[in-house]
Amino acid sequence: MGKIKKMVLGMVLAVSVFGSSISLCHAASSSIDVGITATNAWGSFMYDEPGHHLKVTVYYLERKADGKLQMGEASAHQFGNFISVYVSRPSPSGCQYENGYATGYVDDVSRASSARVYVN
Repeated sequence: MGKIKKMVLGMVLAVSVFGSSISLCHAASSSIDVGITATNAWGSFMYDEPGHHLKVTVYYLERKADGKLQMGEASAHQFGNFISVYVSRPSPSGCQYENGYATGYVDDVSRASSARVYVN
């Protein structure tokens, strides 16, 4: 009888450890997207747990009308019961984007970054 109780207790413990590790992975899942064209820079960030301060920032390099390169950024925030945030910035007249990447933040902590994207 003692062996059966120990075996059942061990199985319950193993299932609870496995179950808690799955829920931790789910709580931390996020995704980020970025798009850079000559005339538009955009980024989106999704975090599967509502109730946080979400932020997405797109960092870009643009060529001004006079040919000089300048770095810049565009960002957007969401507070409350949201799980995604999106930002888009059209290029100013005479300027073109060269490349860029996006970073997603949850409660001001970086959670995801995209690869740098180049304009063809």
